[in-house]
Formats: sequence, structure tokens, C-alpha cells
Amino acid sequence: MNTPFQNESKSRKGDLSKSNKASTSLGHALNTVLKPFQDWISGRSVREQLLINTLLFLISLYLIFFIAIAPALDSLHKSAAKAQVLDRQWGELLGMQSELKSIKSLPMIDAAQASEKLQTLTTQLGPLNKITLQDASARLQLKGVSPEALGEFLPELRKVAQAQVLATNLRLDPQTKLWEGSITVSLPSAAPNR
Repeated sequence: MNTPFQNESKSRKGDLSKSNKASTSLGHALNTVLKPFQDWISGRSVREQLLINTLLFLISLYLIFFIAIAPALDSLHKSAAKAQVLDRQWGELLGMQSELKSIKSLPMIDAAQASEKLQTLTTQLGPLNKITLQDASARLQLKGVSPEALGEFLPELRKVAQAQVLATNLRLDPQTKLWEGSITVSLPSAAPNR
């Protein structure tokens, strides 16, 4: 009577002999295909055989490089570039997070205080800029604003007046290189929505 271990051992031997037969038949088929080529090479002089073998070796190296190594190097190069992009984006997100925390730490102001601060900020941009207040929103008409002033104005709009930009319609005048257009903002309500 056979034990389970002996049965398993017999089945492994059967699988091994099948794989050996398959590899032997594959080797035989490969030899049959390569036989004319081997006969052709053996009919050449020693010098020609050396050149042919060297050429085959170089072609093999070329194929190995472009099939196995080149894609790996390409992936490595692309991953380094992606890592730089992700690092930059991560830094931007951290900057936005710190700005949001600083805005949330500010004491809430009501709509009246916000409109006063918004008018002060708008007049600092220049005399051509106007503000129109409507209930809980305001529309700013900008004209002749430098890029630097606009870059300073937009963050201050959120921090000082605690206004949120709803819509913008700005364009850069190609001749004067100054911004003009409109910005619609919502003013803070009496109930904080943070």
C-alpha cells in the first residue's frame, strides 16, 4: 500500500518526465531547424566562422539591450521627471494649505466691514477702479492695473476683505501691458461658513 507521500512523489516524477520529454522534443526541433545553418558555418574558414560568431554575438547584445535594458532605462528617466513634477505639486499644495490655515485663523468680519476693506483695497489699485456692492456680493471694475498690483491684490482680497472670487473677466491690454476687466466676489455672511 502506498502512502500519500509516495503517491505525491510518483506524480512529481511523472510531471518531471513529461517536462523532460517536452524539452527534449523542443531541443530536437531546434536542432533540426538550425542544422542547415550549422552546416553552412562549419563549411567556412576559421576566420569567417570567427567573424560570423562575433556578428551573431553583437546582434544578440543589440537585441538584449533594446528589448530588456532600453525600456527599463526609459522608465527610470521618466520616473525621475515625474518625481520632480510631483515634488513641485506637493510644495504648491503645502503652500495652499498654509495659506488656508492662515485665512481660517483670521477673525470673521461681517459684510459691512468686508465692503469697507474691499473699497480700500480697490482704491489702492488706482483711481480708475470702481466697486459696485449688491447684497452679499460686489463687482469690481478694474482698469489700468499692473500685473504686480493685481498679483498682490488677489490674495489680499481673500485675506483682508475675506471675499471669495465668484467670476473673473480680465484681459491684458497688449499695448499698455495693464489688466482691465471685472471681478465678482461674494462677501462674508453673518453666519461663518468655514
